[in-house]
Amino acid sequence: MRKYLICHSPLHSAEKFFRPPSEEKSTDDFIEEQKAKATEEGVESVTDGMTPEEQRDAASQAKWLQPSNDDPRLKAGLTLAVFFCIWVFLLTLSIMGTGFKLLGGKSSAKMFDVADNPISALLIGVLATVLVQSSSTSTSIIISMVGADELSANIAIFMIMGANIGTSVTNTIVAMGHFNNPDDLRRGFAAATVHDVFNMLNVAVFLPLNWIYPFLEKMTYEMAKDQEPCDGEKCEKTEFLKPYISPYSKGVANYNKDVAKAITQNYCAGKCDTSISSSGMKLVSKEVCVEDANGNFDCSGVHANYESNWMSKGYLYKKRAPGYIVGTASGSLAEFHYDKPATGCSDPVDFFADDEYASTVAGSLTTGTCYKVCAKVKKDCEKRLLKGGLTLDEWDMTDDGAGTFLTIISLISLCSCLFCIVYMLQIILKGTAARVLQKVVGLNGYLNIAIGTFITIMVQSSSITTSTLTPLAAVGIITLKDMYPLTLGANIGTTLTGIMGATVVTSNPVQAWQVALSHLFFNIFGTLLWYPIPKMREVPLKCARFLGKCTAHPEYGRLFPLVYISMAFFIIPGIAYGIASA
Repeated sequence: MRKYLICHSPLHSAEKFFRPPSEEKSTDDFIEEQKAKATEEGVESVTDGMTPEEQRDAASQAKWLQPSNDDPRLKAGLTLAVFFCIWVFLLTLSIMGTGFKLLGGKSSAKMFDVADNPISALLIGVLATVLVQSSSTSTSIIISMVGADELSANIAIFMIMGANIGTSVTNTIVAMGHFNNPDDLRRGFAAATVHDVFNMLNVAVFLPLNWIYPFLEKMTYEMAKDQEPCDGEKCEKTEFLKPYISPYSKGVANYNKDVAKAITQNYCAGKCDTSISSSGMKLVSKEVCVEDANGNFDCSGVHANYESNWMSKGYLYKKRAPGYIVGTASGSLAEFHYDKPATGCSDPVDFFADDEYASTVAGSLTTGTCYKVCAKVKKDCEKRLLKGGLTLDEWDMTDDGAGTFLTIISLISLCSCLFCIVYMLQIILKGTAARVLQKVVGLNGYLNIAIGTFITIMVQSSSITTSTLTPLAAVGIITLKDMYPLTLGANIGTTLTGIMGATVVTSNPVQAWQVALSHLFFNIFGTLLWYPIPKMREVPLKCARFLGKCTAHPEYGRLFPLVYISMAFFIIPGIAYGIASA
């Protein structure tokens, strides 16, 4: 009997030994047809020696390599439709993030406050990223909080590690859209969870190392110690994809970021929206804070919400300036108020005499007299989280109602988009197109890392990159081995958003850059650990294959993805947050 040597690549094997059938058949029928043809021709079938799963995967790949007789105009039209569906898919992810944030309520904005050790910081980073459906968004929030001195760089680095895990929930949810086909679900879930597994393995190695000795913090400090704060009109972050998504997402539901920012940065008591000069803030600090012999101020008694970050350069930060102060007996500190006192302040005296913030009353306040300090005090925490869009302007929904509605609708839309994309790709990516795509992603793993990095930099979200590739892996166009380096590249590419956020920080730039660079090197070091060495590379691949096979279990396979997602991304981080905030 004549025999063909089986090629080293499953793709080449499928292309060489599987002949196109005369008509569309199921995968099992397709395999049997190829075996019959091999027997008829007196050659060895490529399926010999393969497990049933490997046979079905090879057959699925071979189907995509069949010559296509579809009208090119039809393919062109469907290609445009696919791009439209991808745009709707991205819009849906944005709306889903808004829905989760509305469901979380104002208390979800406080979750960063309870992180006081690496483990709680890690799990809160996971939960926060799941809520906003984007590690780019959560890392930008974390970096901005570090810039505002609301978080230490050390704790923020562990939160970033959690954000890396949390971002993989989106493509894992996407993989669940293949429930109708067990083989597609197995391949898709394995391709999605290789992202989870890599991030979890990375954390398992680098979290204890950085806990024992903060090498990421120390290394990045040396790189960022000369960074200056951003100043002027250039302090605006560049966005690539957001301008094409955000206006439509806000048209449905506009989330009030000012409320979340005020809560996370402890401005619920009040925030001075007037830019008082440094000399003016020194005068205010002398009236409400204790001054020692060296001219240092202790302002811990000004307000019940006081924290150390209320200070800047030795005196009260300008955004913490009171709305009013009331003179007291000689030798006592003036009363500090954000709201206008109910009595004795019907006609307040201006504390500052002019726009230069000089004062003629400083140092000689009259007992019982009310003085106006900050011209405009904002209280964003009292506002609603939902500030516009159809859900508020036309349908007058509550925050909880809008959150529930948006979450349900976005999940339905996500599955619908996924179905349409996969269906159309089955027509578009047949024959030559499939061969080209498979050869590009199968050429070199390091090239795939570069491709994944580039795509993620352009769309500014690793969730978008991996969620778009997961359906291609599920239907067999991309193998798990090819998906893995694309995922690694997506992890590296998403760190650009944090770096761009650090460039526009107006205070504490060194710490903000430390966190952004730690995110970058955390992913680079992880890639160097878990990819170049073949035996190390197989660890996440084997784990992902195991998780994929769990979905094929005859009894609990269909429930496994839901249980896995609930436990890994919601229940365990949620319990940790509850314990930490108790």
